[in-house]
Amino acid sequence: MKKTGLLLLGALLTLLASTASAQPKRYLDRVFTNVKRTNSVVYGSNYTVLTISTLGRTFREPLLMDVYEPEGDTLAQRPLVLYFHTGNFLPWINPVTGLSVNQSCGGTRNDPAAVEICTRLAQMGYVVASVSYRLGWRPDLLDELQRRFTLINAAYRSIQDARTCIRFFRRDVALNNNQFRIDPNRIVLFGQGTGGYVTLNTAALDKYSEILNTSEPGKFIINNTPMVIEKYNGDPYGIQAAPGIVDAAYNAVTGFPVGDTLYVPNHVGYSSDFKLAVNLGGALGDKAWLDKNTPPILSFHVPQDPFAPCGDGLVIVPGVNFPVVNVTGSCGIQPIQDQLGNNAVFSLGGLLSDPISVFARTINGGREGFYPFLRAANDSSPWDWNRIIPNTQLPNGQVVPLNCNTDSVAARRVIDTIIAYYAPRACRALGLNCPGISVKAEEVFDASLVLTVFPNPATSGMWFSSDSEHPIQAIEVFDISGRMVRQVRGIEASTYVLQRDGLPDGIYVAKLYFPQGVAARRILFE
Repeated sequence: MKKTGLLLLGALLTLLASTASAQPKRYLDRVFTNVKRTNSVVYGSNYTVLTISTLGRTFREPLLMDVYEPEGDTLAQRPLVLYFHTGNFLPWINPVTGLSVNQSCGGTRNDPAAVEICTRLAQMGYVVASVSYRLGWRPDLLDELQRRFTLINAAYRSIQDARTCIRFFRRDVALNNNQFRIDPNRIVLFGQGTGGYVTLNTAALDKYSEILNTSEPGKFIINNTPMVIEKYNGDPYGIQAAPGIVDAAYNAVTGFPVGDTLYVPNHVGYSSDFKLAVNLGGALGDKAWLDKNTPPILSFHVPQDPFAPCGDGLVIVPGVNFPVVNVTGSCGIQPIQDQLGNNAVFSLGGLLSDPISVFARTINGGREGFYPFLRAANDSSPWDWNRIIPNTQLPNGQVVPLNCNTDSVAARRVIDTIIAYYAPRACRALGLNCPGISVKAEEVFDASLVLTVFPNPATSGMWFSSDSEHPIQAIEVFDISGRMVRQVRGIEASTYVLQRDGLPDGIYVAKLYFPQGVAARRILFE
């Protein structure tokens, strides 16, 4: 990190600290000193391909996570963050040779950055699960389509595992008296590096058909065969049964043994939904997967990252420098999210005015939900550091040293920025009661409201209708930048027609005030 960058960041954080009140605020500050960590909790099990090279077949392995909770917390329900570590979808250290398998400086739940961020979030009042997911692909294959096939399969397995973990917690709420005291309606997926690929793809890929409907025709086809076949790989949610491989032609294309099992469902019958995805330096398999069903996405990225492109570009395998597949990173994802209106919640109630938010808008083109870290390309994950510097063995047998960052002080400063930018936006996306950031306590609405908005999209007037127990008192309309463009007071009726009256085409957020609280709806004029 350059000295000028350190000085600027230090000044921002000093200003942020000086303007904050002396009393820490839950979900914005660290309000708990100690954190309880429960290690190696089993959240499911599924088949790994890592054993094919040694056993000649897949093997069912437990899926593990470490759960962080704030000690001394008395709340019955806390928002849940599922944290996914980095590691190139490969194991980190070979226990026999001591060399790095994934050609990177980490890749476990015990990575220093993962532990640091999980601990901080727990100290802020969250329950945090640091989640392991199935690994395994072949970055060393000489044929690019074969490399791509193995990578998309690895990403697909991680999507299933992420949703399996969400369902584990909802099942625990229903059947095990909610042992971790989570709020099942406030769940965040937070991914670092490769974990960012996990969170982005889980947020966007919600139908199997999207594997075949991509912005680049035939992107995930090999020898006229889909690289992912729902019959064998299962659906993206991981809830439909899939038999063992019975197709010799599929075996010939993929190399998976005939009769082998690739997947089994876990925790069927519970929702896999979540409220917010957070991405540290990951990318999305295809931007065509983004649609209006995609949850809000919050991204952090080094624009010059040579391995995970910030815009549209190739994923590059570290070490061997082989290209794999065209993907879209944060610089390309966030504008699409804005166009779809999916990130409008970050601006609901007006643009955030804290120093980190104000500074971010000067370097990200005025976008909400994107923080670019302006670094050299060789500093592509400035939030990361490692305690040891292992060597790595390339596919040709060459052993080379890894250039791992060991400056924990600089990395923690970057994490300061990440948390400061994340916290207020998570408050809004999750509907938390964060003083001065989100809606007021009385504005957190319960699910009993029956509210109809019709037609939506509309060309002229839009009809808002509630039940008789919830008369509409007022309506405020905000554009996607957070600017209020319409305000109607004194309605006091269960129905109201909002006239367009010259509002430009686009997506808006309507806040409706009731005696019991406030509800927000996304609306579209075209």
